[in-house]
Amino acid sequence: MRLAVSLTLLAFALNANAQDKPSAPDTKSNTEGQAIDLGQVGATGGADADTDPNAPNAEAKTASAIAPTQSSLTATQPQTILNSHYIKNIAAPNSDYLAIAQFSPSVINAAPNGAGFSSKSATVRGFQDGQYNVTFDGIPFGDPSAFGHATTSFFPAAVLDHVIVDRGPGTASTVGNATFGGTVSLFSETPSQTAGGRLFSAIGTGAAWEEGGVLNSGVISQTGGTTAQINFDHTRTNGLLENAGFNRNNWAFKVEQPIGNNTVVTVFSSVSDTMWNTFSETTRKASNAFGKSYGNLNGDPTSQAFAGYNTDHRRSDFEYIGVQSDLGVVRIDNKVYTYALSDEGMGGVDPTLRTPNSALLAHGGVPGADVNSQYRSWGDIFKIEGDVGHGLTSTTIRAGAWLEHARINQFEQTVDLRTNTPEEFLTERGLGSIIYNNLAVSNTAQTFVEFDWKPLPGLTITPGYKHVEFNRSFEGTQNFLPLDTSASYSANLGSVTANYRIANPVSVYASWAMGFQAPPVSVLETLGAGQNTLAPQKTLNYQSGVVYKSDRLTADFDGYYINFGNMINSRLETVNGIPNQSVFFNQGGVIYKGIEAEATYEIGQGFAVTANGSLNSAKSKATLLTIANAPSATAAFGVLYDRGPFFGSLLTKYVGPRYTGSGEDPKNPNAKLPAYYYTDLVLGFRYKKLLNVQLLVDNLLNRRTATLGNGAAVDPTFYYLPVRNFTLQATVYF
Repeated sequence: MRLAVSLTLLAFALNANAQDKPSAPDTKSNTEGQAIDLGQVGATGGADADTDPNAPNAEAKTASAIAPTQSSLTATQPQTILNSHYIKNIAAPNSDYLAIAQFSPSVINAAPNGAGFSSKSATVRGFQDGQYNVTFDGIPFGDPSAFGHATTSFFPAAVLDHVIVDRGPGTASTVGNATFGGTVSLFSETPSQTAGGRLFSAIGTGAAWEEGGVLNSGVISQTGGTTAQINFDHTRTNGLLENAGFNRNNWAFKVEQPIGNNTVVTVFSSVSDTMWNTFSETTRKASNAFGKSYGNLNGDPTSQAFAGYNTDHRRSDFEYIGVQSDLGVVRIDNKVYTYALSDEGMGGVDPTLRTPNSALLAHGGVPGADVNSQYRSWGDIFKIEGDVGHGLTSTTIRAGAWLEHARINQFEQTVDLRTNTPEEFLTERGLGSIIYNNLAVSNTAQTFVEFDWKPLPGLTITPGYKHVEFNRSFEGTQNFLPLDTSASYSANLGSVTANYRIANPVSVYASWAMGFQAPPVSVLETLGAGQNTLAPQKTLNYQSGVVYKSDRLTADFDGYYINFGNMINSRLETVNGIPNQSVFFNQGGVIYKGIEAEATYEIGQGFAVTANGSLNSAKSKATLLTIANAPSATAAFGVLYDRGPFFGSLLTKYVGPRYTGSGEDPKNPNAKLPAYYYTDLVLGFRYKKLLNVQLLVDNLLNRRTATLGNGAAVDPTFYYLPVRNFTLQATVYF
């Protein structure tokens, strides 16, 4: 990394007379296997300051350029695009990608410690983290054990150019281990053709501070047209919850190197170091006593809730080398990659303090756990496509494969937090202090083929087929028991999508697709693993919609019906004479259905109005009751202004009633969470082409409604909307 930074700084010095960069190959499809009309959505991908819609003194925008959420005229399934204008001018500067996506239809996200410092349990149509893909520049990533995501450790807003929320499994070329819940696609900036950059700094409530910058080399003629970018972001805060501090440093580095006129090689690296105090949901008794900004952290070193004991330190990295080449007859796109996360943490056994110290340690100690885990994944995504036929037979044939190997080590030990030394708890006499110490290894292979058939002008029909092979082994200690288990799964998935451009501003689409999710590692973490009878969880998705885009109006509407089958459940059995061992099996499923819409209308004189919303249903086939964390409805609406030196927005997000814990339970009133809403305000000013200043106020009306809970029938716990908070940011362009 240091060598790469040094080479880039040298390139800046050499690049006093930048020249135009050779044109990139016409790859015709993006890294997700579908075309995206980024030019229409205002995602500049790191354009020069003269054309960047986020640069100071930019002219008044079209509806497509300033819309917070919108779809694409080439969409083949419901999607929401959040472009660079939204990320840089509306979203909080310290946002993570979930805080960026939360204004999308059918998406909910809770951030009790503030946007970017604490995203929790974001759902898309009721699909929870681990049930939908997240990709970066087309590469799926996540925790290999259950496919969840450490949202604060990968790709803060400063690294991102735009985000696309695809609410469906996509086509056959959409790869990942959790495609049935959709894909949240993150995209990095493209290095600028012109040398320069920006420096930014922000201060905010909770002693929040952010500083960073982006440096672009411009085109380096001496090396054949190289462009490079360095991105640095430092963020720290005391937190909007009491004692919930957060500190992160993130470096990102990207180089694009043309080779001849038809090939571009891309090298990317991002490294993050994050530390924070691990807060948790609070009981009603605690929030009544200490307020809704209490997160079970205090300053008492004799307490399991002592902030100094409840800490987490995560280090992550993500690298890839990509090659895109147009060879005339065929086009290729290949990315070889690796990413990793190291997590070192400790914490009290029960920070809510309902379990006294003496119940676990007899000598006056403070019971807790020391947890360490590391995972690393290596993989490759290869795609090749070519055009055949003409007229009625005009077709683009695309094929490829995704291969990934992942390893995850986990260790947890019970300790006395005062001395951080191993201790055997009173409740675990004879078992020792090591709860788990194991290694899980997984391998994924997905091969696919699909055809973009264009029988008529404006009509594209894309049938496709994908074969999935997934295997995982597990070895070591889990819950004090030695285990050595393994399992393999396979699936054949089909899809058919169609997009028809009726007229220049209007398109309609429809899709039928099969989604897939490999079982989590927990199905192997039991003596009953040998008795499991599992098939991968799958969905059948039926979706259709219409998109309209003009200078004054961007709008879209869709409907969906999803049949989720093979839902994994478990029962407790006695295995090898040991009671209460989980045996997993497929049981029932869920029916998801609903409608979604979004629109932005440019009124004139710099003003625009925007609204989006959804009506959602997610009910168990067996009980006909609503599952956990699935909203009944979402909505977002407000007004935008962007003209001359001034810009701003006033947006409100509404989330309807939903159920928590294990879902709807007529016998448990604590399972239902109330509807809530929050309003965010942005006031901004640009000075020539040199300076942006903006004030952001999140939760303007200071609503403190419960957003998440554990659904316990007795003494439940909750998270709440964060207190009203302010951020003042300044960005200098050069």
